[in-house]
Amino acid sequence: MAKKELLLGAVAAGLLLSGASAPAFAAKGEGKHHQRHAAMIERLDADKNGKVSLDEFKTNASTAFKAFDADGNGEVTKDEIKARHAAFKDARKAVRNANEADRDKAREALRASGPYRLPGAGKMFEKTDTDRNGSLSKAEVLAAAERIFERRDGNKDGVLDAADARSGKGKWHHGKGGEQRAERMLNRLDTDKDGRISQAEMLARANRAFERFDTDRNGEVTKAEVDAKREAFRDARKAFRAVKATEGEARDAARAALRDARMDRMGLRLFERADTDRNGTLTRTEMETAANAMFKKRDRNGDGFITIDEMGKRRDR
Repeated sequence: MAKKELLLGAVAAGLLLSGASAPAFAAKGEGKHHQRHAAMIERLDADKNGKVSLDEFKTNASTAFKAFDADGNGEVTKDEIKARHAAFKDARKAVRNANEADRDKAREALRASGPYRLPGAGKMFEKTDTDRNGSLSKAEVLAAAERIFERRDGNKDGVLDAADARSGKGKWHHGKGGEQRAERMLNRLDTDKDGRISQAEMLARANRAFERFDTDRNGEVTKAEVDAKREAFRDARKAFRAVKATEGEARDAARAALRDARMDRMGLRLFERADTDRNGTLTRTEMETAANAMFKKRDRNGDGFITIDEMGKRRDR
């Protein structure tokens, strides 16, 4: 295969890159995604009807907020989040280190000391902190919980149940951490911040990517231009490694340059697929055609939008 698998990852990877152990009723062979989903349903389903309503989901978020708000001042800081996560690691370590006779007791202590997850924390902290005061209020956390609920409700019936696990069937691309990378990509492409990607947003991103590759501005992207982007990525990676162990503006600038270059490198992967006339160059029309095809493929439920569950996964074969 020619080395032109390149531009559309800015339309694909650049473009498409959004508790307890699994209960006994998780069906054999359904995979970890289904098991985690089933465990979540069991944990949050207060009325035990096999479904989690938005109210139940937000009630759990309120409970988590109270646990994270260690000083009870109505705000959760990054330090409080770190402390809570450290406590979880310690409790989990106690389970691992417990002897056989004490292991059940340690597991119960781990469950009793929860919850350890807070909607909108972690990598989503900055987006959740809408008033930019450096901490999360209960209202901000509940708003994040509502967005998460809407994303997970794949069939849009207003509840989370086993059907939503099926609608998300598949594995995350790019291995470990794929879900987090997909969520970061969604945040980049979702320009109107409604939690999903429209076809117009995808095409806008595709056109920006095309312009980045078309360095001589002649309306076509060539292999030479693509190779130059690949070399720029290698240079950026080398520069970041040289200052990785340091602190300060130099490392931050190198990290930003590497992130920018990585997006270009990821964009290399679908170049040949988009070059439909096989003439060794990619036109804007070819790129837009490929972007539209990619959008249609990822919009699994045909509602005209790509959500984090749709864009980050591949179908089981």
